[in-house]
Amino acid sequence: MRQVFSIFVPWIPTLVLACVLIAVGLAAIAAATAPALARWESAVRLAMKGCQGLIALFVLYDVITLLQGHKADEGMTHAGYAIAAVGVPVLLLTRHTPPADPEDPDAEVVVDPPHLFVVAVAAFAAAVLVIRLQQTW
Repeated sequence: MRQVFSIFVPWIPTLVLACVLIAVGLAAIAAATAPALARWESAVRLAMKGCQGLIALFVLYDVITLLQGHKADEGMTHAGYAIAAVGVPVLLLTRHTPPADPEDPDAEVVVDPPHLFVVAVAAFAAAVLVIRLQQTW
C-alpha cells in the first residue's frame, strides 16, 4: 500500500493543475458560445492568467528538483515539455499591436484580446503539456 501511495503522490499537483486548466477551457467555450454566459469572459481570462502563474511555479519546482539531482528518464524531452508548458500559452494568448497608420501616427491603436476559443485551446494544450511533463519526470 505504501508503494502505491508513493507512486501517486507526485501526480496530485499535476492532476489538480490539469483539471483546473480543463475547467478554464470548458468555461471559455461556454462563455464564447452561450450568450447568457458572456459575462464569464473577464473571469475566464483572469483564471487563465492565474493558471499561467501556476504553470510557471510548477515548472520552477520541476527545475529545482532537477538541479537538486533528480534524473529525468528522458532529459531533453522533459526540458522540451517544461519550456512548452510555459511558452505555448504565452504564445497563443499574446496579441501584438499592429503598426501605426502612416497617415495618422498619433492615432491610438486598439488591440482586441484573443478570442475565447483561443483561450480554450491554450488551456487544453497547457493541460496536456503539464501531464506530459509529469510523465517524463
